[in-house]
Amino acid sequence: MNSALLGSVAALAWGTHDFLARFASRSAGPVNTVFGVTFAGFVALSLWLLVSGTRVEIVWSSLWLAAVSGIGVAVATLSLFTALTLGPISIVCPIAASYPAVAVLFALIAGVRPSLMEWAAMGAVILGVIVVAASSAEEPDSDGHVRGKLAPIVFFSMLASLGFAVALATGQAAAPVFGDAQSVWLARIFGLVTVALLYLAPRVRWDVPGRWLPVIGVMGGLDVLALVAAFAAGHLPDPTIATVTSSAFGAVTVLLTRLVLKERITIMQLAGIVLVFAGVGVLASH
Repeated sequence: MNSALLGSVAALAWGTHDFLARFASRSAGPVNTVFGVTFAGFVALSLWLLVSGTRVEIVWSSLWLAAVSGIGVAVATLSLFTALTLGPISIVCPIAASYPAVAVLFALIAGVRPSLMEWAAMGAVILGVIVVAASSAEEPDSDGHVRGKLAPIVFFSMLASLGFAVALATGQAAAPVFGDAQSVWLARIFGLVTVALLYLAPRVRWDVPGRWLPVIGVMGGLDVLALVAAFAAGHLPDPTIATVTSSAFGAVTVLLTRLVLKERITIMQLAGIVLVFAGVGVLASH
C-alpha cells in the first residue's frame, strides 16, 4: 500500500467523521464531543490490540513524538469542532484541510527545498483559504444554524490546520519506532488527558444526550482508522504524500453536505475550494 492510498483512506474516514461532527458538536458541545470521540477511539483501539495480541513497547527517548502527536490531534479536533459550531462545513473544512501547506513548510525546515511549482501550489492553497473566508456571508446554513462572526471561524479553522500538520508529522515519525496502531494508541492517551483537563474549568461538564452516544462511538472508530492509515505512511519513503492526500477529507465532507443536506455553495466559495484542492493536488503529485 502506497502513501497516496493510505492518505485516501484517511480522507474518507475523516470526511465522514467531520460530517457527523457538524451535528454532534452542536448538540453535545465541542469539548464533550472531542472527549467522547477520543475515549471511544481509545477503547476501540485497546480492544483491537488486545484481541490481536499486539504488544506496545515503550521507547522512552521517542515517547515525546507520541505525546506531541496526541496533544496536536486533541487541539486540532477541538478547534475543528468549535469552528463547526460557529459556521458551515463549506467554510470550515477547506481552511482546516490546508494543513499540507504547513506540512511542506515543516519539510522545508527539515532541509527539503520545494520547487517553484510547489511554492505556487502552497500559494494557491493559502489564496483559496482567503477567498473562501472573504466570500462567506453571515446567513443561516441548511439546518437553520446562523453563522457567527467570520474571525473566530477562520481562527479556529486555521488552528485546526496547524494542529493536524504537527500531529501527522510527529505521528509518522513515531510509527517506525512504536508501530502504526501502537503509536496511535499512545498518542490517544496523551490526547485523552489533554481534553480531560478541560473539565477542570468552570461550567464545563459532561452532558451528552443519549441519542448521540452511538454517533460519537462511530466517529471515534473513524478517527482511529484515519490516524492509523496516516501514521502508517511513516514507514514509506515519502509520508508527506499521505499527509497531502488525507487533506481531501474536506472535499468528502463538503460533498456529503451537498448531497445530503443540499447546503448552498456560492460561486466564490466554490472557486476558493477549487483553488485549495488544486494546490493540494499539485503538492500530492510532487
